[in-house]
Amino acid sequence: MTDGDGQIGKAKIEGGVDAIVIGGAPDGLVAAAYLARAGLKTVLFEASGEIGAPCRSAAPEGDSASLDGEHLFHGLDPQTIDDLDLYSCGVAFAARRMGVAYFFEDGECLRLGGDLRAAAQDADPDGDAFQHFITDAFEAASFMRPLFSGAPGVNAAFATALADAPPRLAKQLDRWMTQPAEEALADYFPEGAVKTAMLAEAAFRNGLPPHEAMSFSPLLARWSGEVAGLQGAVAFAEGGAGAVIDALRRAAQKAKVEFRTASPIARILIEKDRAAGVELDTGNQLRAPIVIAAVDAETTYTELIGPAVLDRAFQQSISMRKPALSTAHLHLRLKGAPIDETTRAGLARRIVYAPPADKICRAFAGAAQGDVPKELIIEAVFENAFDENAAPDRQQLSVLAHPTPALAASDEKGREKLRDAIVAGVERFAPNIAERIDAERLATAADMASASGAPAGAFAAREGVYRQLARAAATTSAGSVGGLFFCGPEAQIGYGINGAAGRNAAQAALGKIDRAGAAR
Repeated sequence: MTDGDGQIGKAKIEGGVDAIVIGGAPDGLVAAAYLARAGLKTVLFEASGEIGAPCRSAAPEGDSASLDGEHLFHGLDPQTIDDLDLYSCGVAFAARRMGVAYFFEDGECLRLGGDLRAAAQDADPDGDAFQHFITDAFEAASFMRPLFSGAPGVNAAFATALADAPPRLAKQLDRWMTQPAEEALADYFPEGAVKTAMLAEAAFRNGLPPHEAMSFSPLLARWSGEVAGLQGAVAFAEGGAGAVIDALRRAAQKAKVEFRTASPIARILIEKDRAAGVELDTGNQLRAPIVIAAVDAETTYTELIGPAVLDRAFQQSISMRKPALSTAHLHLRLKGAPIDETTRAGLARRIVYAPPADKICRAFAGAAQGDVPKELIIEAVFENAFDENAAPDRQQLSVLAHPTPALAASDEKGREKLRDAIVAGVERFAPNIAERIDAERLATAADMASASGAPAGAFAAREGVYRQLARAAATTSAGSVGGLFFCGPEAQIGYGINGAAGRNAAQAALGKIDRAGAAR
C-alpha cells in the first residue's frame, strides 16, 4: 500500500522511464545509447562508482600512465561505430594495422605486417602455404561474420546461407567449425615457424587445447572481426580500453542517457512473466517496460531474477560448466626507455612468444589441473612505443599470458609462480627484463571478478564457438520473460570490446516497440 507520494513505507516507486540498462560495461553503454537515440527515456545503472569498471584493469600502484583493460582491439562492431558516430566521440587509434613479431623457443623471430593477406605473400619459407591458408581462412571468416555477431535468430538464417554457399566453402566450414587447430593447420603447413605462430594464435585465449575438437573455430571468429576497415587487423587505441569506454559513455550522454552510478540492483521486477523494472538495494523501485541486462548471466538470471521465475530447462542451458582456464594480465613499469627512433619503431608492434605445439598442449593440461605452466603463450605491447609524449625515462609493458589456471586471489604461492612464468616468457624476446622492473601489477580472473563484482567464471577462457553460440542463444532468449533482453559477456562470441551484443539487445528491444511507443 502506497502513501500519498507514491512510496511504500520509506521505499520510493519511480516511473516515467521507458528503458533500464543494468551494467556500465561497453555493451551496456552501447545498448543504452541505441535506446536513447530511438527516443526512449533510458536510465543506466552501474553498481560501482565508475562507468566501464568491469573492463578496466589496475595498473602498477601509483602509475597513471599505464593503459587499462584490453590492450589491443581485434574487432569493434563497424555498425555500432557508424550508428553512434564513435570516432567523433573520441575513438582513435595510435596504430590501426599493427604488425606482429613472433619469437620462438630457438630464438628465431618471424615478423609479419598488419595486413595478413599482404604479409602472407612475403612469409618465408612457407609463403605459398601461408598465402593459401590466409586466403581460405579469411574467406571462411568473412562468410561466418553474421553468425559470429551473436544476433538473436541468426542461427537459422545462417543455416540457409550455408546451404546456398559454394560446395567447396561449405565443406571447408563444416570441417573447420569442429576441427582441432592442430589438424586444421597440418592441412596447410609443414613443421616450421609459420605453423607454430598460427597454432599459438589459435590457442591464445581459447578454452580448448589445440588438439581438441572445435579448437580452430575461435581463430575464425577472431579473424571475422574488423578494425578501421580491415578484416583480421589488430589495433592499438589511443588511451587504451578506458578511452574507448569513455567514447561510448560520451555517445550515450549525447543521446541523453541518464547514468546512476554506485547504484546496485537487488532484483529485476517480474510481473505476469514480463519485466516491469528494477528494485535497488535501498528498496526503491524504478518502473520501466524494457530492461536490458549487461552483466553476466549468473548474476542476471540466478541473483536478479531467481529460479522461481525461470523454467528448469532454461536454468540448465545457462549453467553449463565453464572452463577452468583463463588469461592473466601483467602490467610492468620498466626503468629506462629507448632513445633512438629505430628501436622505438621496432617496439611499436604486437609481440608474441609462441611455444612449440607439444608445450602448448602440456600447458593446457597443467593449467586445467590448477598448475601454473612452465611455458605460456605471451602477447605483449610496449605502450610507450605508440605515445610520442611518453616519459623518456621509463617504459610501460602490458602482457597477456595464456593458458593460466583459475587461481584463488588468496593463493600467494600460485600467483608468485604465475608472475615468474610470465616474466620468463617475456624474457624470450626481452632478455634480462626482470632487472628493469620498477613496479608491477598482476590481474587474474579472480582479481577481475573481485574488482567488478562478477563471478570469476565471467572471465574464464571462451569455449569452442558452437558452445559459445549455444550459450549466446540461450542467454539472449531471456528465459521467455517479456521485455527482458541480455547483452552480458555470454552474449558475445569471442573476447574483447566489440559492441555487437549491446547493439543486438537494443535492436531486439526496439523491435518489440509498436509505433505508439508501448511495449508489446
